[in-house]
Amino acid sequence: MLFPQRLPIIALLGDIPVQGGKPMNADPQKKSRAGRRLIILGAVVLGLLVVNVAVPRKKVLPQLSARTLKDLAELATVEYSVTKIVSYKDVAWYGDRKILFETAAMVKAGIDLNELADRDIQLHGADAVTVTLPRPKILLFNMKPEHMREIFNESGVLRSDFSNEEKDGLLSQGEKDIRAKVARMDILERAARNARILVESWLKKSGYAAVRVEFRAQGGAK
Repeated sequence: MLFPQRLPIIALLGDIPVQGGKPMNADPQKKSRAGRRLIILGAVVLGLLVVNVAVPRKKVLPQLSARTLKDLAELATVEYSVTKIVSYKDVAWYGDRKILFETAAMVKAGIDLNELADRDIQLHGADAVTVTLPRPKILLFNMKPEHMREIFNESGVLRSDFSNEEKDGLLSQGEKDIRAKVARMDILERAARNARILVESWLKKSGYAAVRVEFRAQGGAK
């Protein structure tokens, strides 16, 4: 029986030099150069990481415009439901008429968004801004006849009942009284305070360090 010829160990190991059946150690100089390269590469990577952490990226501030602030100002409105008790007594020698009813109006105060313009936004340096808002005013006064609730209505035997025209007249008087009451309330001051707080908070969260919110003077001038 023929056995395959045994190949020399050097043939199995290819180009790796061997001595005594074991590979010889690599060149010490090449090994040293490879080690230095790894050390240098590691130092470069570490340096880049340190620089990236030590030098934070500059925050990009949002582009301000009147349109941006309009959405905020709409949220700063104040709403009130104001009620008024209206009573009327019609006295005559042939009989009296009496009526008592409650009416209500929905009042909304805030900033007129159509008056806000880009010129009302002034930037000072990189992170400071001054915003001049229009003065708050009554935006909605909603008082409908169906909001009237009749509490008492009585007419004498010889007297006719209150007509719809008479009730509308009394309702108009109730509206005047409610408007006068709203004028004495702090609804406009509350609307201005809410708008200032909301705009300042949003701008500071957006990255502006110094924020100043003003309101135009009476008559529309700044």
